[in-house]
Amino acid sequence: MVKAFICVAVATSLCAFAVTAEETAGRYYLGIGEPAPEAWQIMIENPTDREKDMGRAIETIGGEMISYFWGLADGKNYITVRLPDDPGMVQAMYVSRLSQGVLKDYTFIELMTSADMVDALKRVPDFTTPVE
Repeated sequence: MVKAFICVAVATSLCAFAVTAEETAGRYYLGIGEPAPEAWQIMIENPTDREKDMGRAIETIGGEMISYFWGLADGKNYITVRLPDDPGMVQAMYVSRLSQGVLKDYTFIELMTSADMVDALKRVPDFTTPVE
């Protein structure tokens, strides 16, 4: 069985995990969220493991929670997820997170495997235009 490795920098740590060929369907994303002051107050009043709740929510749309971390120095959360290959669904999920008002700032970055990067690099000549 061929394994690919995805490395994601999370705050000052690196989190590595293996992905089998059967698990590569879908797309990977890194979400970086900065909770609003109101969200911090809710979390302080009700301290629960947000990873479990977020993981269940991701599963209901056919995705998978890969990791969920908090940055100690910046107070942001860093999540990696695999979602179905459905750009419209991903866009709606992104907008829904912003519209809930619990995040002050939110970035959602699509990740690619090392093998996908090799394929992309091979295609670069197809998209290179001459410099005039």
